[in-house]
Amino acid sequence: MSPRVLRPLLTLVPEDDSVLLQRVATGDVNALGVAFDRFHRDVYAVLARLRGTRVDLDDLVQTTFLALPRAAHNYDPLASARSFVIGVALQIARRERRNLVRRWRLWQARSHELDIPEGDIDPERRAGDREDFSALESALGGLSHAQREVIILHEVQGMKGEEIAQALGVPVNTVWTRLHHARNALRAALDARGGR
Repeated sequence: MSPRVLRPLLTLVPEDDSVLLQRVATGDVNALGVAFDRFHRDVYAVLARLRGTRVDLDDLVQTTFLALPRAAHNYDPLASARSFVIGVALQIARRERRNLVRRWRLWQARSHELDIPEGDIDPERRAGDREDFSALESALGGLSHAQREVIILHEVQGMKGEEIAQALGVPVNTVWTRLHHARNALRAALDARGGR
């Protein structure tokens, strides 16, 4: 390539991170792509130390960069761009965690509606059923967020794979993969608890 052709291309990719984030704030898609290339490994590494599965991490990294154009309006050019982007990722991870806890508590509150009525059931059987339900709750708590979503939507809500895929915005094969891993993890957790 001639130097004349290279010069315009180089102006598309600012070397200065602060200029890059200012361009991201204006909605420059090319700048957002460059920002992803520069910072996604750092974001992934930080989130990996704080979070669980690779699926969760990929989703959080993607969400971080989708939110970056809006967040970049608050960027101070005197600060580190890398730290700013990691800060955005941490805010998103915290928000996602709060949402997860809120949904989990709501599910737990609703799950008490599934308690067996007093009726004619003997106290020993009732205690065993409560213990089984407690073991299931504990096992569900050990699943990743993505696995917990699909198992609840499929097994509790009775949704079909295609419906779950549409609700979560993922391919159907992803739903079946998550469901497969969730079932295996639940089975292993319940077997370990039962001593089998």
